[in-house]
Amino acid sequence: MAASRFLFVHGAWHGAWSFDLLRLELERRRVACDAIDLPALGDDTTALPEAGFDAGVTRIVERMESWRNWTLVGHSLGGLYATEAAVRASARVRQLVYLAAWVPKAGDDARTVMAAAPVRDGMRACWRKDASGLALELDAAKAAAFFWHDVAPGIAAAAATRVRPQPAEPFEAAKIGGTEELLKKLPRRLLVAEHDRVLPPEGLVELATRAGVAHEALPTGHCPMLSAPKQVADLLLGVK
Repeated sequence: MAASRFLFVHGAWHGAWSFDLLRLELERRRVACDAIDLPALGDDTTALPEAGFDAGVTRIVERMESWRNWTLVGHSLGGLYATEAAVRASARVRQLVYLAAWVPKAGDDARTVMAAAPVRDGMRACWRKDASGLALELDAAKAAAFFWHDVAPGIAAAAATRVRPQPAEPFEAAKIGGTEELLKKLPRRLLVAEHDRVLPPEGLVELATRAGVAHEALPTGHCPMLSAPKQVADLLLGVK
């Protein structure tokens, strides 16, 4: 069987750039990997009205058409996108990894998983809807204490300059299709950040347990790919 290729799916406000350090670490080990910008985020120029959850999932599925043995890694909200993409293109997916992310079951929507593992109140105070109601604008200075508190200062400062308004629709419309039988055939695991200030680690573990998904712990905050890329690479590759 051909070697697995990693495809990274970023979380809210972030972009493919948030995986640059992890990609460098994997490429140093001669591991093939790629990252994708979801609509209207990172360097993508999609207009907000077209930047819905389905558009993001479609983009991931289209990227997977070039290879058959993908390991999808979804960070935070990106875990929902990665799950639905895996449901739609399961024949091309070797495994699905959740990085500080919600772990859904078939039929779950965003509200279901967020009720079980709600965004912390302090983080919620860092954003507000824009005038159009289509995007959530982030106060990056406030959010730094939640997203990047354990990230090197220079890297955290750079991240704060690159976040963009998050399309609101995915938080409201994200839903996982398929069946439980299909999801059970997909190897899935959660890498939970023990010092996560955005999502409660215990809530993410409960969701994973509910879905029959094993978990491993990282001694990091919400963005381990920025704070501990070597440790994340080791876990992804099964290095002890």
